[in-house]
Amino acid sequence: MYKLLIVDDEAFERKVIRFMLKKSFSNIKVIGDATNGEEAILLAKKHDPDIIIMDIKMPEKNGLEAQQVIMQFNPNIKTIILTAFDNFNFAQNAIKLGVVDYILKPIKPEELNESISKIISLLQREKINLQTSKELNYTKDSIHEALEYINKNFNKDISLESVSDHVHLNPQYFSRYFKNNTGIKFTEYVSKVRIKEGKKLLASTDKSVSRISMDIGYIDPAYFTKVFIKYEGISPHKYRVMKRKSSINLDIS
Repeated sequence: MYKLLIVDDEAFERKVIRFMLKKSFSNIKVIGDATNGEEAILLAKKHDPDIIIMDIKMPEKNGLEAQQVIMQFNPNIKTIILTAFDNFNFAQNAIKLGVVDYILKPIKPEELNESISKIISLLQREKINLQTSKELNYTKDSIHEALEYINKNFNKDISLESVSDHVHLNPQYFSRYFKNNTGIKFTEYVSKVRIKEGKKLLASTDKSVSRISMDIGYIDPAYFTKVFIKYEGISPHKYRVMKRKSSINLDIS
């Protein structure tokens, strides 16, 4: 249901608009009437309407003056201005003030219906875009959380399912967005984190390859060696020998 505010200093015009809306739109709820710009501002603040239909020529504050104030506290409201003047300069000024459409008086039902329908479509698109934006932000936060989780738990038996469950995302959805955000597949990222830690342990400790394999999350040392060769081009044992030779040469020099 979309909330709508009618603003016109003529009671008959307000009744006509109400009648037209009731006849054509079951998803529109008129939440109030205003007789001038000042009232329009107060009611817009109080009821937070989705749509305002507002006459331009009114006492105290005209429609454009009221629109200018309303846009300052709620720029998302969609305003239709009613005017008796078909003037290009007026239309330009109205657009600058965030007016979505303007209708010439006397109001024709088909023109009002077209304008309201256009605004409803716009509101629906904005809602979808907002939801999509929220989902993307949530996904980005979830991917960041997943990366932290992997970096802290790579030495455990982690899987796509266990990590996606940790961040409360569907595994297929998580897998797709993980790659989109990191540029690599989930399994590839886990392997790289493990191999990076494995290299540190090979270079800085005397632990066996089998022990290091267990320490970084690989139960099978042979599989660890296979993955290590894939990323480093040499076996863990050769990597250790190479690093130690390099260290000795640095000490001598």
